[in-house]
Amino acid sequence: MNRIWRLLSCIRYREVLVLQGAPVMGLVFSVGKPTPYKIAEGALFGLANLFLVAHIWSLNDWADVHADAADRNRSDHVFTGKGIAPSLMFWFAITLLAASLGLFAVLASRTFWIAVGIALVSFLYSFPGIQAKGIVLLSSVPHLVGGLLHFLLGYSLFAPVDWHALPAALFFALVFTAGHGVQEVQDHDADHLAGIRTNAVVFGKSPVFCAALVAFIFAYGYLFSLALAGLVPRRLGPPALALCWLHLHWARQTLRSGLSFESVREFRRRYRALFALIGLTVISTLFT
Repeated sequence: MNRIWRLLSCIRYREVLVLQGAPVMGLVFSVGKPTPYKIAEGALFGLANLFLVAHIWSLNDWADVHADAADRNRSDHVFTGKGIAPSLMFWFAITLLAASLGLFAVLASRTFWIAVGIALVSFLYSFPGIQAKGIVLLSSVPHLVGGLLHFLLGYSLFAPVDWHALPAALFFALVFTAGHGVQEVQDHDADHLAGIRTNAVVFGKSPVFCAALVAFIFAYGYLFSLALAGLVPRRLGPPALALCWLHLHWARQTLRSGLSFESVREFRRRYRALFALIGLTVISTLFT
């Protein structure tokens, strides 16, 4: 029992919760009028997705254990420090995946297969010997595809995936990809020491940070165009531009700080709050 609690303590709960945003938004866009049956189905979906994202992070932590152990900024996340052997962590990640897919199998078949696709993308990104995260430029592709799939995962629960879903899904793909660039900047020093050739390691922190910022600006502009076209709630248009300005202001502060680990991590916390605000605006609009 003690070992189980130690395994559960290794899950990055904050990151797991953050990655619920895109699937939840997909679900909100497709749910229509809530009914008791839909609420129950949505709750089952939520549990399945929690297991899926916990699997993604656990697999990534297992694959990066040596790099994390060498980084003083991430050493508190290393599961071996809690007495967990790498082999046990690997099978814990596999168990989470099995639990997730078992629950998804009870839901719509299209939702199940999108979940399988997300797990496959995670495998290609993290698994040693493949590890797309260490291949320059290609490392961003799993996030571009993953951003699309995470939104479509929630959307597919109550509606078939068609051209109505893709415009909104593309917004999340842009945000995921931009966010990945910022994360690479944050983890630059550890990845460099571990010999992982991320974009930030190869091209430098400042160029990758600026490229990610351009992608974020494009995402805000794209959201504004979706609001003008009526593909998302129209009231999102003006706030999107205002939040973009705030995002740029924080990015400028982060650049001036020298892109240290702590400053970039704080920047990520701030812009995540902005996107959470956008999500809450969408939910309040659609249900009122």
